[in-house]
Amino acid sequence: MGTITHLHERLRPVPNRIDAEGDVLAAASAVLPALSQLPVAEALSRSGLLPVSVPSDFGGLDVSNVVLAEAVSVIAAVSTRAAEALASHCSALEAIRNAGSEEQRRTAFARSAAGECFLLLTGGGVAELKTDARVLPEGMGFRLEGEVHVTSVVDADWLALPVADPSGQSALLLVPRHAAGVESTQPGDEASSLLRFTGVHVAADSVLALTRNQAGQMVESVDRLLRAAIVLGRGRRELETVLSRIDPGTDATVASAHAIGWRQVEIETVHALILRAAAAIDGAQVNPAAETIAQAHRIASILRVAAQRMDTGRTAGEEEEAVVAALGRLLIAGRDEMTA
Repeated sequence: MGTITHLHERLRPVPNRIDAEGDVLAAASAVLPALSQLPVAEALSRSGLLPVSVPSDFGGLDVSNVVLAEAVSVIAAVSTRAAEALASHCSALEAIRNAGSEEQRRTAFARSAAGECFLLLTGGGVAELKTDARVLPEGMGFRLEGEVHVTSVVDADWLALPVADPSGQSALLLVPRHAAGVESTQPGDEASSLLRFTGVHVAADSVLALTRNQAGQMVESVDRLLRAAIVLGRGRRELETVLSRIDPGTDATVASAHAIGWRQVEIETVHALILRAAAAIDGAQVNPAAETIAQAHRIASILRVAAQRMDTGRTAGEEEEAVVAALGRLLIAGRDEMTA
């Protein structure tokens, strides 16, 4: 296949170049003032953060997931929307890492290096890497029809859309955000958007076949890691805000000390799980065996539950209960294998 074509081109400043992993957190801090002056996608583009997780085989920094999660957390302390955009972009890059030919991956990663932002669309569970959008043959490419709900307003140049291709195989479509036939609406909920695709032409070389059976688990692990990093960043900011308003001489009541102490426990617990999940994902990316991928996904699932509880302050909901039940089934199945 050839390179990705039919692009929405626009002039943009040359992104800052980050040459060392030690410079990533400095770049995350440096982008914060720009977020109050520029659109999110443009601020992230200029920062040089968009390609930091590109594999080294494709000229990228291939930053560790520990550093990537901390960068997202730093940004989340100032802008949840920017952190969500960076998290979705990096999750899309993980999907691209597991899809397409070498030339297709190289072209997509080059787009990221040029400062173009991707948004991963899954319409629900990331692990399945699928949406309800339909792909039909059309000339030398395909026609995309359907709609997908997204949890935030779209700030991206590209939409990474998992679908079943006309042969029934799983594939990742890379669609320019402003392609003809792509429409974004907000159906009454400011926290979500509806992307509608009507007769969108997709070039054949923009369809990347998913090459690994565990691609969905890897993408979901990265996504859960970075979503937890967002929760951590917001939690740190909120705790600092509360502490800045307390007069130790008059306001240090038993109740306030208890609440602040529990928040510190939650922050440290989620941070420790982030470090563990990030290390497991690093290992699975280097050695993508079924066992390492499953281990990374398991820890990322536990992290998701802990982060959600810290974020909402509520006991398990229906979705959270499903994750916990899945973890239990995996543990039971593992014991069955050991005793068989």
